[in-house]
Amino acid sequence: MEAYSMKNPFPATVLGVRHITKPGSAKETIHIDYSLEGSGMSYTTGDALGVIPCNDPALVDALIAALELDPAAEVPMPDGGSAPLREALISAYDITTLKKGLLTKWNAVAGSEKLAAVLADKDALKDFIWGRDLLDLASCPECKAHFADAASFVAILGKLSPRLYSIASSPDAVPGQVSLCVGAVRYTSYDRPRNGVCSTFMADRVKAGDKVKVFVHSNKNFRLPEDGATPVIMVGPGTGIAPFRAFWQQRLADHATGPMWLFFGNPYKATDGCYEDELEELVNSGKLKLSVAWSRDQAQKVYVQHLMEQAGEEIWQWLEKGAAFYMCGDANRMAKDVENELLSIIAQYGKRSPEEAAAYLADMKAAKRYQKDVY
Repeated sequence: MEAYSMKNPFPATVLGVRHITKPGSAKETIHIDYSLEGSGMSYTTGDALGVIPCNDPALVDALIAALELDPAAEVPMPDGGSAPLREALISAYDITTLKKGLLTKWNAVAGSEKLAAVLADKDALKDFIWGRDLLDLASCPECKAHFADAASFVAILGKLSPRLYSIASSPDAVPGQVSLCVGAVRYTSYDRPRNGVCSTFMADRVKAGDKVKVFVHSNKNFRLPEDGATPVIMVGPGTGIAPFRAFWQQRLADHATGPMWLFFGNPYKATDGCYEDELEELVNSGKLKLSVAWSRDQAQKVYVQHLMEQAGEEIWQWLEKGAAFYMCGDANRMAKDVENELLSIIAQYGKRSPEEAAAYLADMKAAKRYQKDVY
């Protein structure tokens, strides 16, 4: 039998879905458990899980109506075979991502002067595709395309892509299953509410007992130290906490003796805590040092890098004792701010020049004592 993989995903049974942030949280976060029983798949703490989502049926219905196509018309599927248009658009085709190639194919049918001008201007194209999807195209009088049939429409579409999420469980703590910690993406663009394809698929439509296609994605560059006595510092605001839940579960399962320090952050303490009961137990038992930045609970915003600055001397002491430093989360801002603060701490408390601090961090990276899982 062919092993399960991205090309051959496993239909995992959903064991349960629960909200871990409280109602009203702007950082709505869910925890979801999948069963891997019968898959033959295994994972290592630090790996990611690929999830193949389904599109929102309401969005699909609106798109089919705007295109005036028959939802029951048989169309080819990307991997062979055929299915009714509605089923194909829900389960197999990308209808939310606009790219130059798609717009070019669309405009070959539409013959829109507006789209032609957009396609000819790189900056205009970038502005046009941000925050729009295929329903916007189909609903735009100046851009509308009249496809001959459903098959000619799906012929211009790309395949629905899997999404990767850091695994939030240890295989030794919960054998035969895998957990994710996922932030539900919701926003408004061009006067329409928008939803993250995969995050709201799991948050809104997936229920216990459902089957979801998944696969394990190895991340060999995000691993716990082999020596359980090694101290670990973990920086994971928001859903960046996900792999660190796996880390602390693994350290407990291994009876590791090294201390753990987690820097977590979210907007409000009242609504935005994650895994609070687990963290409280770890802190009370002396197994974890916890520093939390509630960024909006005071007039001046406080982020994880500010807590690092306040604890700089102690962080340096941990590093000098051989601590491994990990960060997970937003690559655009958080990762840069955290790395800059780490370099400042090395320079200040290690009495090093900026160049020497950078060399120290490079040595940590080479020794796998500095690892990032950012996106």
